[in-house]
Amino acid sequence: MPNFELEELIKELKRENYILKQYYKAAEETNIVSKGDLQGNITYANDKFVEVSQYSKEEAMGKPHSLLKGEDSKEKFDNLWETIKSKKSWKGLLRNRKKDDSFYFVDNVITPILNEDGIIFEYISFRHEVTDLVEKTEKLERALREDIVTKISNRFKLLEDITAFSKPSIAIIDIVNFSLINDLYSHKKGDKLLQTIAKRLKKELINYKNYSVYRVHSDEFAILGNFEDREDFIKNIKNILKSVTKEPIKLRDKDIYVDFKYVFSFEDKKYLLESANMIKKHSQKFKYEIIYSKDLQLEKFYENNRIWAVRIKNALNDDRIVPFYQAIYNTKTKKIEKYECLVRLIGKDGKVYSPFYFLDIAKKSRQYLLITKKVIEKSFEYFKDKDFEFSINLTLEDIIDKNMREFILKKLHEYNIGHKVVFEIVESEEIVDFDEINEFIANVRELGCKIAIDDFGSGYSNFAYLIKLKADYIKIDGSLIKDFITDTNYFNIVKTILEFAKLQNIKTVAEFVSQKEILEKVTRMGIDYAQGFYIHEPSDKILI
Repeated sequence: MPNFELEELIKELKRENYILKQYYKAAEETNIVSKGDLQGNITYANDKFVEVSQYSKEEAMGKPHSLLKGEDSKEKFDNLWETIKSKKSWKGLLRNRKKDDSFYFVDNVITPILNEDGIIFEYISFRHEVTDLVEKTEKLERALREDIVTKISNRFKLLEDITAFSKPSIAIIDIVNFSLINDLYSHKKGDKLLQTIAKRLKKELINYKNYSVYRVHSDEFAILGNFEDREDFIKNIKNILKSVTKEPIKLRDKDIYVDFKYVFSFEDKKYLLESANMIKKHSQKFKYEIIYSKDLQLEKFYENNRIWAVRIKNALNDDRIVPFYQAIYNTKTKKIEKYECLVRLIGKDGKVYSPFYFLDIAKKSRQYLLITKKVIEKSFEYFKDKDFEFSINLTLEDIIDKNMREFILKKLHEYNIGHKVVFEIVESEEIVDFDEINEFIANVRELGCKIAIDDFGSGYSNFAYLIKLKADYIKIDGSLIKDFITDTNYFNIVKTILEFAKLQNIKTVAEFVSQKEILEKVTRMGIDYAQGFYIHEPSDKILI
């Protein structure tokens, strides 16, 4: 080979070697680099290795790489050695230990180096520290599975554990009257109470190795057991809750004693949480303890709800939601002067269904407001040219819905029928925000409408509502009227309502007038109007 060609080749090799050294320098500056012999003993360590591991080069030389070993599994290291001995690079995350025994994480590539005969003579490791990324990921993973208030496991973790457990049992636990604690002491104090209960539950569960506790929702906790005998699980949960509630919780220097309601389920894990929630939702006023059983036939209950939700949807589409009208009799003029519009669903076979069958399901399936609109529109159309006052029931759900309020006002303007309309407010005992209700009442009164309070005397109805709502009518609940001719207690309640109404210049309507004797007594007492099957059964047409 001529000298000038050899010189050019040497120059090219020098140039490539120079560039290679720069690559190596860049790799060394940004990575932790070490080399090892065939036994894994350290034969080289760069400055980054020293900086991160805290071992000097002298301390590291000749020592096995296991000097840095954290707590990774034996299986991982067996796989690592098997891979690199087969002349392949191993890539993965390792937990390493520093000289001060603290841990750091590295994203690692270990590559076998071969001689010209293809035989491994050493290994080189390039590591990139990713401790910050791993810690943030772990923090995110914890947050995903940890309740933010109580710092115990959350619903997501519960679902994971139900899947992971071989034979889980569950108890869902509610704090009795927790909303009152929030109202009286503030949500911040309510959170403190939840935190205290969570700590107590965790402390009690130390003695039960197969149990885990979770905050599922608001004031709802869950305890999950694995491979637990049914009777033992029930007994243990009762003992745990007894211990948790034994001592009061101090809020604002006051001792608060908490109590729990709870349900159990021992179903297959696919349906465990679902079955527990099913029995809990099925009985809103459930006892302190309920155990889910297929004998309760809740599946049939929910299937019936599903069927009715479809029936309601079809009835709305087919225009089979209709008002029926029940006459209201004036006890003084002895004439029918008003009607109440009552919703009915007409089956495809022509059968008439009362709200008993479908109204609650309509609310659960978000179809209730559509039913109200149907009744309003059809009733307005029916009475627009008739000389009768008529009433339509409105729930709080109707009134607080902005779209519904706008619909009612639009129809009142469109038909110019306000002077005939009475809106009967049902569920008045649940009113919390009177400002919103009174704003609606003021708007419809401007258009000539009147207001009635329905089912007065039942539940928690009180006279303050009548004053706040400025009612024109009180409809005395039928449960009082149907028995007040034989029960003096009911008679006295009706008498008190009547006396108050007269003082406030509010007209009264007796509901459930089912026989002649009731009508006669209602009339003698001075109740203004009567309504019931004795006078008129609801019909799709008014009396002529």
